[in-house]
Amino acid sequence: MSQRRTDLLTTRQLADSLGVSESSVKRWIDEGEIAAERTSGGHRRVPIAAAMRFMRARGIRPTDGSMPTHGSTPALGPVDDRSSQDFELALVADDLDRARAILSGRFLSGADLASIADGLVRPAFERIGELWKCDRAGIMAEHRAVDGCITLLKELANWIPRPDADAPRAVVCGAPGDPYLLPPLIASLVLRERGFDARSLGPFTPLETMVLACTRHSALLGAVSVSVPQSSRQAHEWAEFSSAISRAGARLVIGGRCVDPVLAKAVQPAVVCSSMTEFAAYASGLRHGAPKPK
Repeated sequence: MSQRRTDLLTTRQLADSLGVSESSVKRWIDEGEIAAERTSGGHRRVPIAAAMRFMRARGIRPTDGSMPTHGSTPALGPVDDRSSQDFELALVADDLDRARAILSGRFLSGADLASIADGLVRPAFERIGELWKCDRAGIMAEHRAVDGCITLLKELANWIPRPDADAPRAVVCGAPGDPYLLPPLIASLVLRERGFDARSLGPFTPLETMVLACTRHSALLGAVSVSVPQSSRQAHEWAEFSSAISRAGARLVIGGRCVDPVLAKAVQPAVVCSSMTEFAAYASGLRHGAPKPK
């Protein structure tokens, strides 16, 4: 006996969530604006991810937040201190459904990924990262929170339109010795939302590997997250790295809490971004004037 899929919406469910007529939804499907499937009986069914992509592209918000996402109903609202605190508490409590509702709700309320990263995720994890000082279980809570947040971000990635075939390419990584998983993942999603074909190499990436990846993929942009201190003795290596990235034809961007003046000077003329919002703005400007990749 086959199980009923929970990731599909009927045209009536989607129409109710959008506050439009069912005939409008059917027309959008038939015109190819909303990707849909057909049942054996010929009825239209819309994957939730396809519905989300359509709403984001059209700037439409669900009327009542009733659209389910992986079993959670989005909690619509702004990205603010309250939502960040709620997100933190949900992650620490291992309540992935609640955390998902908060994250997806902000996305559906119109916040872009850069704003969500700066206003929701970052402050939440700054507080979670301090738990070990007063709670022996703090490290465990942080690791579980990171794992949960990665799961949610990867779900959210399905709502971002796939890059065009001729989209500019980008490569993102964590610096050598940098174990943090979230910054390069978030940066790659921010770039995808800005129309880049972005690849993340993850944490602990040797500089020469980043150069190789940018060269191999003909990247327009290479971004490195620096969340652990880099030795001043490594300044020469970073300077050589910056030059190698330029020779590969890519623009270098670095960011993170451990970008100090010595490192910033070593990688000149690379761009240093202090937030994901700043990074997103730079990427948008770069893409606007980017030649098509060969």
